[in-house]
Formats: sequence, C-alpha cells, structure tokens
Amino acid sequence: MADAQLPQEKFAEDLDELEEAITNLQVLYEKYFLGIDRRPPEQERLRVSRKMREMRTTMVRNTALKFRINTLFAKLISFERMWDRTLREIEEGIYKRDVFKAKLHLKDRDHKKEGRPAAAAPAEIPEPQLRKLYDTYLLARQRCGEPTDGISFESVANRIRAQVPQLKEKHKARNIEFKVVIKGGKAVLKAIPHE
Repeated sequence: MADAQLPQEKFAEDLDELEEAITNLQVLYEKYFLGIDRRPPEQERLRVSRKMREMRTTMVRNTALKFRINTLFAKLISFERMWDRTLREIEEGIYKRDVFKAKLHLKDRDHKKEGRPAAAAPAEIPEPQLRKLYDTYLLARQRCGEPTDGISFESVANRIRAQVPQLKEKHKARNIEFKVVIKGGKAVLKAIPHE
C-alpha cells in the first residue's frame, strides 16, 4: 500500500507545477479572449485536466496536501466554467469584444456601399486597442510576479505612441502591431511591423 503513495515532497512539487500550469492556462485563455491568440488553448487545457484527475486519485495521507489539491481542483473547475461560458458567448456572437468588432466591420461596409472611402487608418493606435494591450501587459506582469504599481495607462500608451512613427520609418512598415510576450520570465511589449 505504501508503494502506491507518492512521497510527500514530490507530491508537493507536483502540486506547485500544477498550480503554475493553471495560472499559465488562465493567461492563455485571457489572451485568446482579448483577441491576441487566434485559437483557444485546448491542448494545454486537456493536459492540465488530465494531470489534475491523476493527482486527485493519488492516495495522500497528509491533510494539508489533500486540502491543497481540493482547492486547486475547485479553482480549475471555476475557471473551466467561466471559459466555457465565454466560448459559448463567442459562438453565439454575443461576446462584447466580438460585438464591438462586428459593428466596426458593418460601419466600414456601409461606407463602401455608399461609395465613400472608409475613414483612413489613424496614424496612432486607437485607445480601445491600447487599453486592451495595457490590461494584457499588467496581467502578464502579475502572472510573472513582477510589480504593477506605478505603471499607469498613460505612461504605457505614451511610450507606444512615441515608438510607432520611429518603428514605421525604421521598418518601412505601413502599420505596427504590439503584442505582450513573456521573455526570460518577464512581460515585455513586442512591436511587430506590417507592410
């Protein structure tokens, strides 16, 4: 019977890894919901769910470890319900971000039908896009354990706005897109030029 039980230290390490995997999965889903990633992280979710089921069926005598695995399980279930609800809203076309995008596309289409050119793309990044980028950046910093105090929306927005003209000229790009990436365990804003 004792052979079937994992040593407590190894089990605690596995729990730490699982907790980190759940946090990473949460970031991946938030990036998908914000439109940063094109596909939901289904493979990662499947891997985390399998690991959770495996750990829940392991015999553990330590009450603290049992409590921790049950807490993590409840946390994952709560996240999964929220993710599934948001995915349903996206499929039904009632997710707020998608509704906003649809209205913009409809407006552009109306301009084209009337023979009027659609409004030219502004030289700078629109505020809603900057807000989304700022929120994702702060979230990524939190997930990486970096401080978020003193990082105002204005400071990030001004920094990005100042970089756009320089980057366009440097890369001879028509447009510059910014993404939040994790590099060396830190959240950074990455500029991607588009021709």
